[in-house]
Amino acid sequence: MKYTVTVAGRAYEIEIEHDRLVWVNGRPLYVDLEQVGGLPIYSLDLGESGYVLFVDRGREGYEVEIQGRIYPVTVQLQRPQLGRPVACAGREDACLAVCAPLPGRLLALPVAVGEQVEEGQVVAVMESMKMKMELRAPRSAVVERIHGPPQRDVAQGETLVVLGDLS
Repeated sequence: MKYTVTVAGRAYEIEIEHDRLVWVNGRPLYVDLEQVGGLPIYSLDLGESGYVLFVDRGREGYEVEIQGRIYPVTVQLQRPQLGRPVACAGREDACLAVCAPLPGRLLALPVAVGEQVEEGQVVAVMESMKMKMELRAPRSAVVERIHGPPQRDVAQGETLVVLGDLS
């Protein structure tokens, strides 16, 4: 997942590749971030150095205390495009592919070919980085194709379901 994180007015582009590899402004960084005992306290290990973070919700984001200094932090998810136009039954760009936003495991495809789905209806369920995600139809449509089966690993950007026009 990609985020724009602003710390004390300075913006960083953060991309989480997997549990330990994080890209910060295009540079790789191996990290271990773990919440301590369900409290708003985190242990951050950067290999050569470690930190204890105290995190509180602020008015416009978070306030993170590191080594006695408090930093205002905002986090904005860069939403991956879950649907992209694709050719469908001879019609150029008439369908929309619902794609995996991250690499992970496809858990379920709770729709069938020919089924009419409503905007916002769950069309695929996957897990990535220990998080379960429901992928929803970006518009009302008919399921044209399913790229299954479930219970398999999928790549980021891989097509999971193709939705066609209702007509």
